[in-house]
Amino acid sequence: MPRGIPSSGTRKPGSGRKKKYASEVMQKWIPISIASKLDDIYQLLIDLEKEVDTWEKICEEKSTSPRYEQARKLVSKLRILLDRLGIDASKIYADNQENIQGNQS
Repeated sequence: MPRGIPSSGTRKPGSGRKKKYASEVMQKWIPISIASKLDDIYQLLIDLEKEVDTWEKICEEKSTSPRYEQARKLVSKLRILLDRLGIDASKIYADNQENIQGNQS
């Protein structure tokens, strides 16, 4: 026997698909070659940001070493390029903790 139409607003909290990205999303036309690699590109950006941070610290520690002069130039240029993007790579993906806290409230 059919149960009829379910009443609205009866879903359990936390049901449905979990949020993948930390910010709002939008639809945009992009080439398939990029779309299929989007998560890899995001991960590259995250890894690159971490690597530049590491090298900035190393270059600061060895500021008097002429051997690190070229590294300082490269790190400086990479930092400029990353900053120009205006993306905080650490906030691309929604963290599991944020999802858990969001579902409990």
